[in-house]
Amino acid sequence: MKKLIAITLVMLLAFTTVFANGSSESQATADSGKTYTIKLGHTMSTAHPRHVSLLEFEKYVEEKSGGKVQVELFPAGVLGSEPDMQESMRMGTLEAFVGGPFDTISKKLNLFLMPFFFDNQEALMRVAKNEEVFNIISSDAEANGLKILAIGDGGARQITNSKRRITKPADMKGLKLRTPSIEAIMVCMETLGASTVSIPLADCYMSLKTGVADGQENPVATIYDQKLFEVQKYITYVNYQYHPEVLTMNAKYYNSLPAEYQQILSDAAWLFIETENKIAIENAESRLEEMKAYGCDVYTPTDAEKQAFVDACTPVYDHFVNTLKYFTQEELDLVKSLAMGK
Repeated sequence: MKKLIAITLVMLLAFTTVFANGSSESQATADSGKTYTIKLGHTMSTAHPRHVSLLEFEKYVEEKSGGKVQVELFPAGVLGSEPDMQESMRMGTLEAFVGGPFDTISKKLNLFLMPFFFDNQEALMRVAKNEEVFNIISSDAEANGLKILAIGDGGARQITNSKRRITKPADMKGLKLRTPSIEAIMVCMETLGASTVSIPLADCYMSLKTGVADGQENPVATIYDQKLFEVQKYITYVNYQYHPEVLTMNAKYYNSLPAEYQQILSDAAWLFIETENKIAIENAESRLEEMKAYGCDVYTPTDAEKQAFVDACTPVYDHFVNTLKYFTQEELDLVKSLAMGK
């Protein structure tokens, strides 16, 4: 009996020691000389609000970690297209990424992409910062091996083309529009009457210049950054979608980091969002004016004209809830209510 008790005590001691050592090793990792490198890719130029804001992310992470977490930024698609970089992140050869397509991060992100859901950036951020919505989306992303650090304003999207001024949905008929490989964009454009062709952003300018596509849709910042206005005569300022700006990491890599560094990354991610949101608001009007000065016809639909676009896009909601089943009607209603400030 005494021998059995002695053996049991030894096993308990060993068990306790393992857990104690595990805890101290986890803490020691943050306090040791070990460094971590986060490679972060995106497709925008170094002048785009995204990259300018990511510089603040980089600075914050490196300063707060005492240099033990280094951030390496790879802008302008030097690591490939958005789908390419997203796949690299999923495979673990790239630690972090900003951009779409959203379906392969989390189908729930399509809650942000429903047409005419947001009146402004403030409405979008009410949804982005809502804990319930964020958890719904981030949990779905983690099931795909990805960690969403923060969600912000990726820009209200406008429609451009080289053929004619668009004032009503009927004007979309017969136009071939370049889109990214994002389901919600393609469905919206096709519902409005256009045909779509999926082309990477890096090839968008030449596809418009050579007539492979008549037009495209993007936020003002991207239209300006990619110089698409040089090959597009007409811009319809309609704000048909507000896209989320999603900073994502490989979940396995993120979970391998000490808790202290995870918190630093989270704080830095929201700093990135706050910075980019501010720059986007400050730059939008001046960028539009520059494009007007270049010779673009910038048209803002009247309230009645915009309502015609809203009504035409109604089938899109049902498509995502009942056909694709990317989210539930309850989740859709929750986002709509938050966007409206209810």
